[in-house]
Amino acid sequence: MKTSFQRILGINLAIVLGLALVLRLLNRGRESEIGFLLLMAIAIAVQLLANIGLAFSASDKSQRQAHWLSVLLVLLVGFGTCAAGASITL
Repeated sequence: MKTSFQRILGINLAIVLGLALVLRLLNRGRESEIGFLLLMAIAIAVQLLANIGLAFSASDKSQRQAHWLSVLLVLLVGFGTCAAGASITL
């Protein structure tokens, strides 16, 4: 059975990668790289703010730590998927 720590990190990672895939597939044609970058940046910012809010409102210490680690994970993975997704031409 997964702990809440693993579940929180897994959900955040799945959201980032799923959004990157969907946004990249939806943005095709001219100037699709700029559209992808902007939409991905907005999605990452919303997810970061949600994780920060959840970190402050969590009652359990392990959940607070998981949300703060998720902030770092979303920044790291989000930046990489944003840069890589913009360079892929469909």
